[in-house]
Amino acid sequence: MDNIQKIRIMHLITTLDVGGAEIMLEKLLASIDSKKFSNHVVSLSSIGPVGKKIKELGVPTHALLMPHGRITLDGLVKLWQLIRSIRPTILQTWLYHADFLGLLFGKCAGIPHICWNIRSSFIDLSKYRTTTRLVLKCCSFLSRLPSCIISNSNEAVNFHKNLGYKGKHWKVIHNGFDLSIYKPDVESKTYLIQQVLKNGQIAFTEINEPEKDTLDDGNLFIGYVARFDPMKDHHNFIEAAKILLKKITNVRFILTGRMVTWENNFFVEKIPFELKKYVYLLGERNDIPRITPAFDIATSASYGEGFPNIICEAMACGVPCVVTEVGDCAEIVGETGIVVEPRNPEALAGGWLALIETGKDGRKNLGLTARKRVLENFELSRITRTYEELYLSLVRDRVIGQTT
Repeated sequence: MDNIQKIRIMHLITTLDVGGAEIMLEKLLASIDSKKFSNHVVSLSSIGPVGKKIKELGVPTHALLMPHGRITLDGLVKLWQLIRSIRPTILQTWLYHADFLGLLFGKCAGIPHICWNIRSSFIDLSKYRTTTRLVLKCCSFLSRLPSCIISNSNEAVNFHKNLGYKGKHWKVIHNGFDLSIYKPDVESKTYLIQQVLKNGQIAFTEINEPEKDTLDDGNLFIGYVARFDPMKDHHNFIEAAKILLKKITNVRFILTGRMVTWENNFFVEKIPFELKKYVYLLGERNDIPRITPAFDIATSASYGEGFPNIICEAMACGVPCVVTEVGDCAEIVGETGIVVEPRNPEALAGGWLALIETGKDGRKNLGLTARKRVLENFELSRITRTYEELYLSLVRDRVIGQTT
């Protein structure tokens, strides 16, 4: 299939910072059939770290440089110019602000097919900006117009329908994972201890010299990879950590993600002094595939996920998980992990303790089963083919999906 026959797709996304939707877009672009599809990416904000990786794939990537949560005239003019210049057959939008602007500009430009991509299975709107709430309401009102609404989880579909979304066609496509990148690694714990936690990473800094932590292979590491966001409910995680430490003290809590740092006072003030020596805040990192296999237990403490990447990534690394029962988390882990009630620190701590009590061999067996589950259900090439089939069907005016 030559260049003239390629289906031209423009991906419009709210941001290209590190996040589930952004990472899934990067993985999709890395694995999609370049003989059939020509891709362009436009970020409403900056290029961001994920955008840099996308550019390295050779995919044309543009940034409108609009401030987070705000719309500027310069940004809108540039968006219109890009749509008119690229003239995609399919405009694939990711996240609410991109969904809203992509639909308006795409319809005005006569783009044949516009797809939305929604992710969240719950949003506490009281914790978000007025502009975000307004955009979500507008999307709900306009939801009949896209050719298809893609979601990464069944629960996200139900949640948005309850918000008033009335899409003509729905398609659930789970996130996909490259098991050659996320895999068990017997050296990962040594790497985490010697290269990450001990190399310039002290647990906390106070006016007085902090007590030096002693780390070795006997420590149990509970990991949470998530940006600082109300929905991720780090408060739930910290409260559960307090409860667990009353029963076991050789555990360390490893948190990494954007703004999950000791410099974030809004975050740190939630961590009691007596807990700080057990907590490591690593911020945003690019070596997650090396860190994750070092966890003895991975977790998601969120109260509003659709399909969290971090759970499948940990499972692919052979790490058993404790997750809150939100989105499709229970479906993801199946019998390989523990599912607990969200916003319930006692339940989360209880889940951790149950996996600790299964012993090292028990956790290893669960982890191996978890990796097999990811391979059979969420392997990247399988997910990419589903996107490709959907895009091809749109061009043929036959949408593959769940009709409402």
